Amino acid sequence: MKIRRILAGLGVLFLSSSMTLGMTAFEIMQKVDDRETGETQISTATMTLIDKKDRKRVRKLKLFSKKFEDVDKSISFFISPTDVKDTSFLSYDWNDEQKEDDSWLYLPAMQRVNRTAAGDKSNSWMGSDFTFSDVEGAEVNEYSYKILSESDPVDGHDCWKIEAIPKSKEVIKKTGYLKTVNWIRKDAFLIVRGINYVKKGKRVKYYSTKNIKQINGIWTIGTIQMVTTKNKKVQHSSIFRLEDVSYNNDVSDQMFEVETMQRGF
Repeated sequence: MKIRRILAGLGVLFLSSSMTLGMTAFEIMQKVDDRETGETQISTATMTLIDKKDRKRVRKLKLFSKKFEDVDKSISFFISPTDVKDTSFLSYDWNDEQKEDDSWLYLPAMQRVNRTAAGDKSNSWMGSDFTFSDVEGAEVNEYSYKILSESDPVDGHDCWKIEAIPKSKEVIKKTGYLKTVNWIRKDAFLIVRGINYVKKGKRVKYYSTKNIKQINGIWTIGTIQMVTTKNKKVQHSSIFRLEDVSYNNDVSDQMFEVETMQRGF
């Protein structure tokens, strides 16, 4: 259930429906987490932030990710506009579930790299409706799952509808979510729609996707939207569009070091 992989280009290999019969909710979510995303991935992205008055701010990013023996690493660099230019974010997603994932944020105005707090990652990521937890992800084993519907189509594709409830107060504090409902596309094991119930402020956040296609045999989501509502009224929304996605290119290990955050790509 790692939304963090949004920044690595969400993707999975096709699995036939005969392989999915009788799966439990946990097994389905494990398949989502284990989906193929390539050994490396490079892409550019546009993130559009929209307030309740429909005013828009557009940010451009360059994204890199790479799988290592015991960890998946990703780094993003903000290219424009000037107020966020040269800002960068580095994340280590350790394979060992007992090991806390690591992440750092570099703010050029302060000329300092800050490590993000492990216990609370529910804050907004770069002014968007995505949180640090959304970007970095949470472990599958941290949730209890229930299939709400065996068949609930989204955009003409059959999906499971699955509820995810945190097993501990620590997970709720870290993510900021009391529970999440996800729609999982059966042919691709992708989360294509979601509802996140926020602990603070009685807010509800709606996740949706568009422009899903295969690139080099890997299912890839082209557009992701997160909308924050309160009392059923839209407060803010964010649209994330991946562009020029390529997989399995040669990416240096040094790209994913803290020193690179200040140096740039």
